[in-house]
Amino acid sequence: MVVMTAQQLRDLDARAMSEFGIPGVVLMENAGRAVVDAAAREFGTLSGKRVAVFCGAGNNGGDGFVALRLLALEGAIPTLFCSEDALAPGKAKGDAAAHLAVAMKIGLVQQTALPHSAKDGGAADSRAFDLAIDALLGTGAKGEPRGWTADAIRAINDLDCPVIAVDIPSGVDADSGAAPGEAVRADLTVTFAYPKLGLFLHPGYERAGRVHVADIGFPWGALRPPEEISVLACAPGAVGRLTSSESLHSPIGWEPLLRPRPPESNKGDFGHIAIVAGARGMAGAPALVARAAQRAGAGLVTVLTPESNQPLVAAKLDEQMTRPLAEKEGAVAEDAWGEIAKFAERATVLCIGPGLTTADEAVRLVHRALREIATPIVLDADGLNALAQDPSAAQDRGRAGAPLTITPHPGEAARLLGTSVQQVQSDRVAAVRGLARKFHAVAVLKGRYTLIAEPDGRVYINTSGNPGMASGGMGDALTGVVGALEAQWTKMADGADQPMTRTLAVALAVHLHGVAGDLAANDREAGMTAGDLIDCLPAARARLAPAN
Repeated sequence: MVVMTAQQLRDLDARAMSEFGIPGVVLMENAGRAVVDAAAREFGTLSGKRVAVFCGAGNNGGDGFVALRLLALEGAIPTLFCSEDALAPGKAKGDAAAHLAVAMKIGLVQQTALPHSAKDGGAADSRAFDLAIDALLGTGAKGEPRGWTADAIRAINDLDCPVIAVDIPSGVDADSGAAPGEAVRADLTVTFAYPKLGLFLHPGYERAGRVHVADIGFPWGALRPPEEISVLACAPGAVGRLTSSESLHSPIGWEPLLRPRPPESNKGDFGHIAIVAGARGMAGAPALVARAAQRAGAGLVTVLTPESNQPLVAAKLDEQMTRPLAEKEGAVAEDAWGEIAKFAERATVLCIGPGLTTADEAVRLVHRALREIATPIVLDADGLNALAQDPSAAQDRGRAGAPLTITPHPGEAARLLGTSVQQVQSDRVAAVRGLARKFHAVAVLKGRYTLIAEPDGRVYINTSGNPGMASGGMGDALTGVVGALEAQWTKMADGADQPMTRTLAVALAVHLHGVAGDLAANDREAGMTAGDLIDCLPAARARLAPAN
């Protein structure tokens, strides 16, 4: 599902009207209807419900005026809250003015003071409503809300009832997700045609609640939107915040990796993952990577780890193999290079970094692997810390055309980009694109709504996952899943005309990891471990598999 900036959506709106003759007033009617339909679906029958409808004078307010009228037709008891200025003659323009005029003629518009809470003094009426609709500011609004609008946002947030935001919560920037002043805290956001980028960026996603993407009548087959950014919607039945009208779903292209395996399959068909990881006292990380890779479908998995660590890792594993590496003071030594290089020739994908430490010889070994090993590499954790010390290692690799995937969290991303965590988090899309370009890699920027980017600028936003995954070892599990899916893609694509890209295989891995976390969280979000997630990977894969 494509994600839009505010300007891209305005352009699409204009095309729908100019090229296909769909009147704006009809699109606005469809938008208001979508809000009312979502209200009934999410919060039950509307008849008899007391609904507060907050409207501005722009197109977002126009959607609200439509909702106001349709709520009354459904038997609800709607109350309009709109500033005197917005109701002044000539203030509302175009399609919004047309729908306001209809609402006025049927007696739904009157001047009403904003509801207040007990903290404002006097009797509280914050419980006077069963539902509230925020149609104050739309996707074109920028900066801090002021005056009556800011007061209205505070009033909405003080109400003791569910809140539905129209297109985007008022006060949230549709492109950046920023909330520089007062911003509505919605339980549900009904956004139109395509999701807006700000709904997936901090703090916008915290204000949006659940997100429903509603079809408002665009001619989908004829309007080809820009596809620089796409969202990976949650699997049916998984815990998720994004839903959409059925017509918005389209295959993203990863189905080939999820089809049932042919009857004559053997373990060699699904890739051999080599994991260079661990150090003395760090046996857990490589074991988690190995178990996750196997559970995500890899045919063979081998952990290469310092010789003092190897017995401990082997004791944690049954189906996966281990090999000892030369070490120095408990960390992998440069003398291990020959063993690693030789084994890389047999491997389909090399996962490097978890628990490796930043000992000098381990760091130099990572740099050498990046420059001299052509086998696809997934780099994480201490592998990324090593890369930050010499970015040219990955740049040399990229110029040679050897595949690389990097999976940093925001702190690691800041070190790789030479910036701060705050700067990374303030524009995550720019950060992940910068990582992909700088290191000629598929870049995975972890966090709430993990982002996946390729060097040409294409970005995917993952929507699966939950706060229970804020737990040690989850990143190690992701490394294993990414390695496994890349290996399976490599084996599948070898010598074949394959439309699916490596980036899509990585995006599937991130999504699969999150869906497994959602399944594990069904009964244990607090206290969930990486092992719980790993055990759910086969079920998550089955959940994502195509029906036929």
